[in-house]
Amino acid sequence: MKLPLLVMLAITALWSSGCASVVSGTDQKLTFNSEPDEATVTVSGRVLGKTPLTVPVDRASNQSITFEKDGYETYTAQLSTTTNPWFFGNIVIGGLIGSTTDGVSGAIHEFSPDQYFVTLKPETPTGIPTSKPRQIKEIIIAFSGEFRHQLASGGGEKVDAILQLLSIGDDEKETTIRALNQLALANENDLELASTIIEIYGVK
Repeated sequence: MKLPLLVMLAITALWSSGCASVVSGTDQKLTFNSEPDEATVTVSGRVLGKTPLTVPVDRASNQSITFEKDGYETYTAQLSTTTNPWFFGNIVIGGLIGSTTDGVSGAIHEFSPDQYFVTLKPETPTGIPTSKPRQIKEIIIAFSGEFRHQLASGGGEKVDAILQLLSIGDDEKETTIRALNQLALANENDLELASTIIEIYGVK
């Protein structure tokens, strides 16, 4: 008689603690990146650190996220959440007690996406950074699809802007566009592509 009683007590404890809480926990690891690096990340008033970083964040809805760096405009948005699928299993298994527990702990929520990348806008009258490397990064990241399409088709306004920043003359234009297109095909990540171009062409 004792063994079944212990089993029932264990099951009851699991139900009351909430399945989503037990399986998924009450926090989730999120990754934060920014251009430029070293931006301070704050979630609902709590400073998490400086980019790039990966940290556990308490699962909860309606949380705001802020990226701050001297010389740049502050970026603020809402962390996007979905319902943790384990919460539905918890309703079936744990009933009202378990589902209430998850609602209180925040385990009902799941962050989606779990990676965030932000390009910070410089605090300048024109909104454009004076540094050539930073301008190249801004153009490639902000106009990724358009820039890559123009490279593949042989040129365009965004490509011309990059060529000008690279100090490429008219006699080298076609060759450089082909070279940049090859780099773009080899680098799906826009920040890596920009950094590679800056390094290869020695932009300072």
